[in-house]
Order: sequence, then C-alpha cells, then structure tokens
Amino acid sequence: MKELIEQDKIIQSNQNNSENILSLARLSDSIFAFAMALMIIAFDLPEDAKAMTDGDINAFLFSQLKPLGTYAITFILVANYWISHSRQFKYLRRTDETHMWISVGYLIGLFLVPLSNDLIITFPENFMVEVWFSLNIAAIGFVSWINWSYATGDRKLVDSDLDDGTIRSMKIKALIEPIGALISIGVAYLNQELWDYFWVLLFFAYSPLEKYFNKSAELV
Repeated sequence: MKELIEQDKIIQSNQNNSENILSLARLSDSIFAFAMALMIIAFDLPEDAKAMTDGDINAFLFSQLKPLGTYAITFILVANYWISHSRQFKYLRRTDETHMWISVGYLIGLFLVPLSNDLIITFPENFMVEVWFSLNIAAIGFVSWINWSYATGDRKLVDSDLDDGTIRSMKIKALIEPIGALISIGVAYLNQELWDYFWVLLFFAYSPLEKYFNKSAELV
C-alpha cells in the first residue's frame, strides 16, 4: 500500500513538473515571438508618403537599407537565442522557483530588445546607443548561461545521467554571443562605423568558434 502511495506521489510530481516546464516554454516562445514582431515597429513611412514622387520613393527605399540591415542583425541575434533556449528546454526534466525567476530575468532582457533595436535604428551613430544595444544582448546571453548552469549543477533539473560533454557544450554556446557583444563595445569605441560589420562577422564566425571551443573543452 505504501509503495502504491509513493508511486502515485512520484507520478503526480512528474506530471506537475512537466506542466510547469511546458507552461514556462510556452511563455518563453510567446515572448520571443512578440519581441521579434515588435522590432518591425521601428520602421515608419514618411508623413508625406502620398505626395512623394518616384524619385523620392526610390531615395527613401535606399535610405532604409541600413536600418533593414540592423533589423536583420537583431532578428538573427534573437532567433539564435531562441534556438539555444529551445535546446536547453529539451534537456529539462523539472523546474523550481529559483529557475523560474532566472527565466523571468532572461525574458525581461529579451523584451528590451525591440527598444534597443528602435534606438539603434533611430540613432545609428550614437556611441551610447551602441553600448546599450550590446549590453542588452550580452545580458540575455549571460543570464542564459546562469540558467543552464543552475539547471545542470548537481544535475538539479536535468537527467542524472546527462553527460558532462553536453553540459559543457551548452555552456560554451551560451557564452559566445554575450562575449561577442562585450567585444563589440570595444569595437564601437575604436570605430563606430565598424560596429555594424562586427555583428555580421560574428554571425559568420559563430559556428567555427563553437566548434573550436568545444574541441578545446574536450581536451581539458
């Protein structure tokens, strides 16, 4: 009888954990989707759009190339965080209050991205705006690392047999983007015009960097 009661408690606990993780995943996906959608609000048509000539329209379209590039970079950064976040959830088996609050902090930083995107499109040559954007991106990544480190510490929220290589690899992936964001501040300080190009370079360098650091970690 006692064994049946204990089994029922375990089953109920597993169900509650699954529901909590699913709810947290749904909330995260909703915030990601909403943040991505909000970034397009930074674009506005001219007030006298209806009176514009073909030449004015062409000039306006060309003037939007840089903002569109910024939007694309920001969208890709957020999409990359969403992919990493989804990978982490794949390994979660339970959650607790501390983990939930860390996740809330992660989502707060994420929801600031549309504002950062709007600022960088509106004030593309302002150093402090570039710093704000970089710090916003860095904060999200570091909180993601904290989240994963907490979940895997003593295998607290993951399977007890989850291998060290997977844990280490996920930590490395979580740090590449925020460390790159901090480096971008130094780039902006030296040359603000190179700041945009640095993000493009980071995008292409992400996969090689990930492979390099993973190989280095295997040798430790």
